[in-house]
Amino acid sequence: MEMNLNNEIPIIDCHIHYPHPLMKDSLMDVCSRLQIDRLNIVCTPHQTRLSLVPDALHLKSLFPEKVYVFGGLDVSVYFREADRVGLAFSETVDLLCSLGCDGIKMIEAKPQMRKMLPVPPFNSDVFAPYWQKLADTNFPLLMHVNDPEEFWDAQKAPKWAFERGWFYGDGTYINNESQYTEILDVLRKNPNLNVIFAHFFFMSAQLERLASYLDQFPNMSVDLTPGIEMYYSFSQNIQKTRDFFLKYQDRILFGTDIGARALLVDPEQGIQFDESQNRVFVVRSFLENEGEFHLAENGFLFGDSKVPLLGLGLPKEVLEKIYYKNFERIVSVLPRKLNPPAIMAFCDQVERMIAIQGSSQPGVPGDASVAKYISTYFRSLS
Repeated sequence: MEMNLNNEIPIIDCHIHYPHPLMKDSLMDVCSRLQIDRLNIVCTPHQTRLSLVPDALHLKSLFPEKVYVFGGLDVSVYFREADRVGLAFSETVDLLCSLGCDGIKMIEAKPQMRKMLPVPPFNSDVFAPYWQKLADTNFPLLMHVNDPEEFWDAQKAPKWAFERGWFYGDGTYINNESQYTEILDVLRKNPNLNVIFAHFFFMSAQLERLASYLDQFPNMSVDLTPGIEMYYSFSQNIQKTRDFFLKYQDRILFGTDIGARALLVDPEQGIQFDESQNRVFVVRSFLENEGEFHLAENGFLFGDSKVPLLGLGLPKEVLEKIYYKNFERIVSVLPRKLNPPAIMAFCDQVERMIAIQGSSQPGVPGDASVAKYISTYFRSLS
């Protein structure tokens, strides 16, 4: 794949998945080959291992100046402590910070997760202590809210969305506007919340609406992680899109979702270079090159490669903000230092939870092997 891109600007990818230590070498090789200088690992829940935070902290210990970690929440809290979710998660903010995490990742507002978990309304009183804690501490949050709006419309949802179980218009999933209402109410109550909404808040086709929220909430940002539908929407009126990016150049972060597909495969397969390159190619070509470009081939969740996309041709000073300066301002210039004793205790806690409750899926055995391995690794450092 030919990429005519600016190789002089450092790049931080704010949205990378890392589902197993066996993928360490392939991930770092992919990032090196694709000229990603620093990377932010976003931790999502795992069915059999409960938490991927140990994996990410292990990677960070090996590359302490390159790797940031946004730790995930313990979703079993929704079942175990339903009446004190916000208080429990406010304690998690302190815990993740003490481990050496740089922020928090939430995927609970993805409709599939919202259906699976007994998540109370995000703007409910029970959730309030968590949002207040995040706002008071300025601890960064990267949150996935909703999915492409066409996933609620049987006539517009793509075939692959149906195949992945991502059609939400059958009445059994939360409505996307209901979730926006909840989240925007949270922001109104906590205007200092330092939040990055993944996938452009799924508002690439509603730029005026998104602009109104960015104007209203000065600590709100969005990332460019595809969904390819974003780039189709952007291309519909490229001048309007370019004007938006110029105006809100301080509120947009580079991200790719590298490793997202790896969550679904055997970890020995590693992070796939071609699929990762597709992601980088789409986002960087859109930002840097003016005029038409095409996907090289159909990729994972990437749709039709024959549909032309249009690029913005942004100036270097804007690219610098999107590629790394905005992340450094919103999160930090350097990753936080790790706390090995706290990490060992956390790994031990994950092991105990797996021993008690097994996996997060009834009938599926839990797997504590990685938590045990990483605990042993950190003990070897002391």
